[in-house]
Amino acid sequence: MSSPARRRRARCAAVALALALPARAAALDIKLWPLVRYARDETTGDVRCTAFGPLIEFRRTAETRDFFLRPFLGLHQRRGAGHDDRSDILYPLAATRWQEDYQTFRLLLFTYRTGTRAAPAPAPKETPPAPEWTSRFTLFPFVFYRSSPERGRQLSVAPFYLDLDDFAGYRRVRMVMFPAYLRLSEPQVERRYYAFPFVATYGGPGGRGFHVLPFYGRREIVGEERTSFVLWPFHIRSERLVPGYGWERRRLDLPFFAAIDGAGRRVRGYGLFAYTHAIDERKGTESIGAPWPFVFRQRRLGERDWQIWRVFPFYGRSDVKGISSRFYAWPAYRRKSEDVDDYHYERRRVLEFLWRRQTLVNEASGHHEMVTTMFPWLRSEEDDWRAFGQAPAVFDSLLPKNRGLLGLWAPLYGLVRWDTRPDGARGARGRPAPRPLAPGASPWRLRRSATRRARRARSRA
Repeated sequence: MSSPARRRRARCAAVALALALPARAAALDIKLWPLVRYARDETTGDVRCTAFGPLIEFRRTAETRDFFLRPFLGLHQRRGAGHDDRSDILYPLAATRWQEDYQTFRLLLFTYRTGTRAAPAPAPKETPPAPEWTSRFTLFPFVFYRSSPERGRQLSVAPFYLDLDDFAGYRRVRMVMFPAYLRLSEPQVERRYYAFPFVATYGGPGGRGFHVLPFYGRREIVGEERTSFVLWPFHIRSERLVPGYGWERRRLDLPFFAAIDGAGRRVRGYGLFAYTHAIDERKGTESIGAPWPFVFRQRRLGERDWQIWRVFPFYGRSDVKGISSRFYAWPAYRRKSEDVDDYHYERRRVLEFLWRRQTLVNEASGHHEMVTTMFPWLRSEEDDWRAFGQAPAVFDSLLPKNRGLLGLWAPLYGLVRWDTRPDGARGARGRPAPRPLAPGASPWRLRRSATRRARRARSRA
């Protein structure tokens, strides 16, 4: 056969092949298990590549980049206007985070932060807050370092010496050879402790008094409370100002009697929690405990049915403001559900973590979530169109929403893993987004239909 004839046949075959093949593949998925897997979605540009099983993994989407060298390193990068990068090193050993004006590094108890975030504007007629520290170094609860151009540097090493602002809920905390000396400063009260907590004095514009535990003490915070005791905690008297209701008086004579008397509230207790009876008009409830807190019941004022009934640990039920809970032979079985408007949530547990199922349905948006775990064998999740999980699930069955465990550790011991798409996106390409429920539709019907769709998608994947 002549050469021109062969060339003509080759050209015809090439044209026919070009016509037979699509102009562009919609997706590419190459598997050479367990060495390499490469998946790409041409429509979205999402890419996922793994090497040596779960040990090395790279994921790319339009918004994020993720890289894992399990279990040593996990990197996350957000692309776009907002700069937000994270890293986990042998989670939970160390972690870092970088943002435009904020950086943090954590190594177990050691924490370092630096940034230029502006302090919030003070409310009118309030003392302006101290300038925000630009650098922080913390080895909690021992070493504290702060630095800023306005306030200089501060270094505290507890328990020998500590001087910190805005710490532990106080405006300023100072200590020397704790518990030898401790000073707590509030806007109107100065508390000084010597041999904490046995000897204390109260001063400042709004504070007065002292105490020597457990023998005698008296304390007054002007306009807020007055307290005195003899042989604490056996004989205590106190008065507390409740905003909107006036002064409330409390008496305690252990182990015989306790009482609270104030506008809209009356409480009596006899014996060491042997019997308690409370009428709270502020909350509109009546409650009885005998003995409290093991046997307890509560109902709305003027009603006969009890909202809460508990005989711990054998049985308990509660139905308050759309939230319903039950337990039987705690911790053998517990159930909790919430139905408020378009929001429906249910959680069931057996032996707390041995078996758990959580379901969330939002009728307005059509969003559906379901998590099923069985320690240490299974973690199965559904998120709208996406169904994913693995078996076994040693740690992620206990903490199924923990980002560090799911990213670095769970893929290493999962023998069987599944997902509706290689890139792990929520929706499947070409499928419509979930639609809101019609008025009167059942959220549980939505959950069943979503489950069936997810199973069909998993069988096709």
